[in-house]
Amino acid sequence: MNTPLRQTFGCALAVLLMFFAATSAPAQDVDQLSVEQLEERVADLFGRSCARAGCHAGPVAQQGMDLSRDLFYASTVNEPSQERPDLMRVHPGRPDLSYLLMKVKGDPEIEGVQMPLIGDKLTEEEVRTIEAWVSKIETVDQARKEAKANVAYPFAGWKVVNLPTTRTLDAGSHFFLISHRFVPAVNVGYEGLYGLDGSGVIFLNFGFAPTDKLLVVLGRSNASDDVELWSRYQIAQQKREGGSPLSIGAQAAVNWITEGENAAKFSAQAILSRELTDGLGVAVVPGILFNAAEETDDEDPLITVGLGGRWTFWRNVSLLAEWVPIVSGYTETFTVGTFNRFDSWGGGIEIATGGHVFQIVASNSVGLATDHYLRGGDLDIADFFDGEFRIGFNIFRVLNF
Repeated sequence: MNTPLRQTFGCALAVLLMFFAATSAPAQDVDQLSVEQLEERVADLFGRSCARAGCHAGPVAQQGMDLSRDLFYASTVNEPSQERPDLMRVHPGRPDLSYLLMKVKGDPEIEGVQMPLIGDKLTEEEVRTIEAWVSKIETVDQARKEAKANVAYPFAGWKVVNLPTTRTLDAGSHFFLISHRFVPAVNVGYEGLYGLDGSGVIFLNFGFAPTDKLLVVLGRSNASDDVELWSRYQIAQQKREGGSPLSIGAQAAVNWITEGENAAKFSAQAILSRELTDGLGVAVVPGILFNAAEETDDEDPLITVGLGGRWTFWRNVSLLAEWVPIVSGYTETFTVGTFNRFDSWGGGIEIATGGHVFQIVASNSVGLATDHYLRGGDLDIADFFDGEFRIGFNIFRVLNF
């Protein structure tokens, strides 16, 4: 074998030996790692398996336990479990008394089911890493226990009532929304069960988040057989310290009216929202709608300036309100056979938990699709106390497959 060929063969053999040595070497024993090194591994583990909107992250984390990188210590160490208040989620130095470890192991003494609920269960090595971290916690860092999320969420839901918020989803997550409004007003009285014993308008939506900032949703309402494709992009997320002082988003929608003569409508909305204090959020949502009344030729675009608010008054329960005045381009239109003569408004109560947001609402607008509620409602708010409003609900759900 000549010298150049021998050298080439020798180099290749050396590289192969180094590769096999590296891949066959045993992983470093977690017991030899410091508590800081273990904590970093645990943070990565929770980030992959648990800290997702709808689970243990976001504005309303499951069980009040936020496992995102900045908050998992404050949410777990020396913190009583909501399911088993007699146990700490993480009992410093005692893995055997830590409820979080019982949950990921599927211990028979847990309430509910083994975690994580979605995706693969943790491997033995991953569980061992958490155990080693818990074992090496000697004292509780009180300064870290007082940590709060730097991200502010002015709204928990993806809508105030009808108006959009800036909320999106984690990349790869799915989204389901069902909205319902009873057509009769409350003042029909007991014979109509105060509006509940009558027809209704339903709006079904299913969406997907290609990225953390982009949400694409396809929906359909039985009012005018209205098919809506809408997309939302989150431009900025409000931060409590540094960063953006506002949550900013943009939403565009295309509506296809398939009942009778086909007609297309186009709308765009900018969303500006801010959490003023803990639990108090406000929003300003200017919007524009083209071809509001398809039966009218050469109409001007309809321009609105929506206003919304949310006040969390107890735990995860909030009050909601919105008003969507038309500031330019009003043309009298119809929704489900009713004249839209007034600016649309809505309000109600919201219960948020994890990836589930449930709203019971009152409104003067029977329409639910974007091109419907922007055109206004048929009931006058001046007659609210006479029962001139209709009731309904919105249900939002994050789906992580």
